[in-house]
Amino acid sequence: MHYKKYYKLLLHYKKTLSPKGAKEVRVVQPPGDSECLTVCLTICADGSKFPASIVFKGNKKTGRLSSRILNKLEIPGNVRIFSTHSGWWNSAFDQFWIKEMFDERHDGGTLIRDRAPAHGSFESRLLLESLGIERVFIPAGLTGTYQPLDVGVNFPFKSYLRKSYHVWRDDCTAVTKRKKPGRQDFINFVSRAWEKIKVSTVENSFVGAHIMPEPLHMLAGKEESLDGPENLDASFECSFSSVEDSSTEIYSAIGHTN
Repeated sequence: MHYKKYYKLLLHYKKTLSPKGAKEVRVVQPPGDSECLTVCLTICADGSKFPASIVFKGNKKTGRLSSRILNKLEIPGNVRIFSTHSGWWNSAFDQFWIKEMFDERHDGGTLIRDRAPAHGSFESRLLLESLGIERVFIPAGLTGTYQPLDVGVNFPFKSYLRKSYHVWRDDCTAVTKRKKPGRQDFINFVSRAWEKIKVSTVENSFVGAHIMPEPLHMLAGKEESLDGPENLDASFECSFSSVEDSSTEIYSAIGHTN
């Protein structure tokens, strides 16, 4: 399952004073232009997580971050950095992302996605088919019910992300408080928040989205008790979509626009 959230690198003051009953409240924005970026999260029904993908706004001509910028960034192992002209997820980038994130190891898997326009291209479909991955779309209007990340991961992730930001803000000096967080700061926010999402949280999100009847480790335990110790390896070959097919992996793919 895959989830996308669009952010802006902004810094708002915590409090704004205005007369009670005022129809308009002015918000003071510190210096610095806003910059759009996208965060993409991908999870598996076994509780594992793909590295979080961060898409920054790149050069106006090439859509890429310069080598000078990239060399300055410290990128943790649970984060991957990409860039587009706008920092938004589009069809062309969707195809590039599929090539970067999936390979022959994921043959036989299922990728669950929402109906964002960037996900529906014919080229993306062909790429997934060439990798042996089935593409399944969640019906429009039902992402809050059947998208595992929306059901159980999105809220804690954004809470951890917000907490990381406030810790950063509180640690800043009086001067730097007037500056927006930079790319490195945001990479750190995402990395820390993503690290805190537990395996059990991911597994339970698939149960809450009615994709899995129970967390995978519980289903594996049932198989083990039925088959006996001699078939311990086979007992963990449990289907992500049904108990009949033991070779299917499910990746949750979700898009959300702010």
